[in-house]
Amino acid sequence: IIRLPPPWTRDQTLTPHKPRRPGTMDDVPPIINISISLRIQPNEGPVFFKVDGTRFGQTRTIKLLTGSKYKIEVVVKPGNVEATNMNIGGIIFPLEQQSRDEESVVYHGQYDTEGVPHTKSGDRQPVQVSMEFNKAGTFETVWQAKYYNYYKREHCQFGNKFSSIEYECKPNETRTLMWINKEAFN
Repeated sequence: IIRLPPPWTRDQTLTPHKPRRPGTMDDVPPIINISISLRIQPNEGPVFFKVDGTRFGQTRTIKLLTGSKYKIEVVVKPGNVEATNMNIGGIIFPLEQQSRDEESVVYHGQYDTEGVPHTKSGDRQPVQVSMEFNKAGTFETVWQAKYYNYYKREHCQFGNKFSSIEYECKPNETRTLMWINKEAFN
């Protein structure tokens, strides 16, 4: 049997009590919402997707153009979460903070498809997408995409317009990865 001295005699400096906000652990919220929007440059043009049904791995295919630049806007809620960079299909780019408050933080980045080969007719490509967060871990997902040849850009300009893809995520216990609870095209 181990007997501890009464609490009033213990040295309080050894175990200081640090108050925590309810629902947070290590300053990482239990749920993180991530919104990703893409706009083709230079004119902030919309990006489209097409519905493929069950012919391929996913039901939606994002239409992208080779040899093009896309402005990426990432909105993360709540605002105490910090992202550093993003990776789309092996192309890594920094996320630059535009604004921050308690509710949300907004980042911009640029995705350049220069050198990305176009997708063969009838095919779709799984594109690995990830985002690094300082304390919450890594967000990872896979987009189904079709890269159209720059000279056939008209194929990219029809289908369903979307303004963003929204994710509801839960950081795992070890703060290495985020589990995706929901995904929605808006």
